[in-house]
Amino acid sequence: MATATDGQRSALPDREGAGNRRRTGEWVLRAIVGAHVFVIFGQPVFAGVYLSGDYDGLRWHAAGANIVTSIGYVQLVAAIVIWVRGRVSWPFHATLALVVAETVQYLAGQDGALWLHLPLGVMTIAGLVVLFIAVWRRPLRLRPRPPRTRSKATAAPERRETGDE
Repeated sequence: MATATDGQRSALPDREGAGNRRRTGEWVLRAIVGAHVFVIFGQPVFAGVYLSGDYDGLRWHAAGANIVTSIGYVQLVAAIVIWVRGRVSWPFHATLALVVAETVQYLAGQDGALWLHLPLGVMTIAGLVVLFIAVWRRPLRLRPRPPRTRSKATAAPERRETGDE
């Protein structure tokens, strides 16, 4: 049986491209985390070059710290986008913890506090590797919103029939 609405289009916009945009956000975050891991693995190498007596290694280590920290902040922005658009918050929280650790480590390195800089560097690399594995293994897709229900306080008062009318 045909109805009057069979030949008409919905007034709501077509959401076919929404899935592609979400997947794009996932891949952007994964790419940034991958670049972050790649760059952070250079840091111990440059520190080792410096400690072996080549003083150019310290300049490379400082430049690498600037790059690692910058990628961390870009990753934080991408994680915020995933959280806002996809309602998946764990990448944001994990990235925020890493960015805080990297910032403290950066400042400790600038200050020469190696007692903090070295162990925090090891923990940051380990944490970033765990995050890299997680963004590739765990879903970053949009979770459906729970249906909205009206609370009793905002719902219209229930009318009772008394039969007097």
